[in-house]
Amino acid sequence: MSTTTAINNAATVATMYEAFGRADIQTILDNVDDSCEWIGAGGEFTPQGGTYKGKEAANFFKHLGESVEFTVFNPTAIHNIGDNEVVSFGNMTGISRKTGKTSSSDWTMHFKFNDEGKVVYFQDFFNTAAAYVAELE
Repeated sequence: MSTTTAINNAATVATMYEAFGRADIQTILDNVDDSCEWIGAGGEFTPQGGTYKGKEAANFFKHLGESVEFTVFNPTAIHNIGDNEVVSFGNMTGISRKTGKTSSSDWTMHFKFNDEGKVVYFQDFFNTAAAYVAELE
C-alpha cells in the first residue's frame, strides 16, 4: 500500500470527526465496511458500549445520541500507524440526558482500514467509570 493511502486514512478519520460534529452519521457509516468490528467502550455499562458489526455501528451512534449531549468533543491528534491503521487522541465533555450530570474524559480511538479505505475495526478508550457514574440517578 502506498503512503498516499495511509495519509488518506488519517484524512478519512478527520472527515468522520467533522461529520460527527454535524450529527451526520451517514457520512461516518459510508466509511465503514460491512465487515467492520465496531467496539464501543464500557460494554453493557455504557449506553453505547458493546460490539457492533458493519453498518450496525449506526446503533452505537443512536445510543450515544440518546444518552449524551456533548458540550466538548475535541480531537487533538490523528496519526497514521503503518499503512492501514490510525490512532487519534482527544478530549470530551458530555451531559447525561438521563440525569443531567456532566462527565469529562480524554479519549483514544483506534481504527483499522482495508485496502479500499473503509474502516474494518474501531475501538474507543475513555474514562468509562465517569460516564457510568454520570448515568446513575
